[in-house]
Amino acid sequence: MKEIVLPNKFNKFSIEEKKKIVLNLLKDNELSDIVDSLIKNKVSVLEVFLIMDSLLHTKNFKKKYNYSKLELRSYLVNKFVNKNKSEEIKNYFDSLSIKDKKELLKYETEHETNFSKMKLCKNLYRKYFNISKKKVIDSDIDVKTKEEKEIIQKKRESILKRKIEGKKTKIGIASIILIVVFIFCYSMLGYLYYIVHFYNNHVYPNVYLNDNLISEWSHSEVLKYFEEKDNELKQNINFQNTNDIYTYTYEEIGLSMNKDDLINKILYEKKNMNGFEKLYQIFHKEEKHYKLEYKIDDTKYNAFLESLRDKVNVPKKNEYLKISGGSINYQKGINGFTLIEDTIREKILNSLGNDSKTIILEGTEEKVSNSLGSINKKMATFTTEYNESQGRATNIRNAARKLNGKIVYSGDVFSFYRTVGPYNGSNGYIFYGKDVGSGVCQVSTTVYNSALLLNLPIVSRYNHGDMVYYVDYGMDATVYGSSVDFKFKNNTNYPIYIEASASGGHLTISFWTNENAIPAGYSYKPRVEKVSYLGYKTYLDTYYNGNYVSTKYLNSSYYTKGK
Repeated sequence: MKEIVLPNKFNKFSIEEKKKIVLNLLKDNELSDIVDSLIKNKVSVLEVFLIMDSLLHTKNFKKKYNYSKLELRSYLVNKFVNKNKSEEIKNYFDSLSIKDKKELLKYETEHETNFSKMKLCKNLYRKYFNISKKKVIDSDIDVKTKEEKEIIQKKRESILKRKIEGKKTKIGIASIILIVVFIFCYSMLGYLYYIVHFYNNHVYPNVYLNDNLISEWSHSEVLKYFEEKDNELKQNINFQNTNDIYTYTYEEIGLSMNKDDLINKILYEKKNMNGFEKLYQIFHKEEKHYKLEYKIDDTKYNAFLESLRDKVNVPKKNEYLKISGGSINYQKGINGFTLIEDTIREKILNSLGNDSKTIILEGTEEKVSNSLGSINKKMATFTTEYNESQGRATNIRNAARKLNGKIVYSGDVFSFYRTVGPYNGSNGYIFYGKDVGSGVCQVSTTVYNSALLLNLPIVSRYNHGDMVYYVDYGMDATVYGSSVDFKFKNNTNYPIYIEASASGGHLTISFWTNENAIPAGYSYKPRVEKVSYLGYKTYLDTYYNGNYVSTKYLNSSYYTKGK
């Protein structure tokens, strides 16, 4: 047997659609394999006979099989008998006319088929005709050929001629007419009974559900369809954002459908109809359209949204970096996310019936760079000394506190004034000598020397008028308000963390960044040359593995008074 794969949900197609599919299968498949496939897919016996009867005279069928209608029916009956479909065969015989029943039973008996030898065949003779198989075979009603019919007709005419005389002749004719009328009425009643009985357990003609024809679906097929839809509401649906996936069922969200109302209208309302009303519905050609609709319970849906918000909405949390005692304490930042709720309801409804059960949540994001995680090493440090007993020590410590922990990101320009200024009393600075904030220049100078060790571009640097004691000539960097500022640029690919401490007369400025901020093996050292009386030029020498490589000019410094 060749296995034939039928389309998904084949049983839910209309009879006309099924006929087209089977006709197409006849091109490349054997009839036996097609019938076996239909049986395997639980297509009803009645539907198989309807499909095959309709295809009997098509080109595809005639081309492969020279069956008569009776031969085809006999083939199918014996096929289904072998498949233990006795009950469905009985239903099929119920649907046939008296003449078709007798013809088929006679054919089975004459050809001694498997079916003719079964008890079921004998029971059908008894059920429909209350006679034995032999009497049916001998009955003139079952005569098939024209010649045989003519012989019987002549016999009847001869009998009528012999009995034409007398009063009994009229009674005989009337009896024959009554018998014919009775047979016709009985056949019609049998047919109508079969139709009503069939549609008592099947959907009436011209009934559509969601624009799909469901006529002749059995009650079990309809209930199975709604059961599948009901099970769909028990399925999981996923909601995904950049951080995680959150799972709910459709029922938890509050979805329901008008299943019960539709089942009642399609299947059960006809139970309250009388026979005439049922026949009217069966033969009336007006279409009936039903729609499976979903609705969302607002109370459950709002509870679902609140639950989803609690899981999805995340406040932005910036990354954190603190360096103390040579140890790095780093915490990664978290992206902020605020859920956009306007389209969620529509997306939930659209996901029903689709293979994908994942909804991508939309929201507004606040992203963090998490670049500080790249800082892993102290790459430059410089220390100057000061007198703890002097008032300027207060200003040095205040500026160092404001500077400690400052982050200079890649590409940014550092401004000393914007970081620790303004240099006034409201910002924690005191008078020492003639100026408020005297002493902050030592802090800016110490930052300048650390920046040179990392080969950072100096954007703005001014020397003092009078030379200071805490660094060599040409190595100082004065500041004064916002007009005289010290600035450098971070031209590396990594952020720089400035660690500043002032204690016990020692001011230390260290630059922490990634170890790859300086190419491996390279180091930098500033150098000063005297060019005139109190005039100096500053250079930066480059070394590779301790060997001199090159020199670049930095700036010139001219003082009015030396140390």
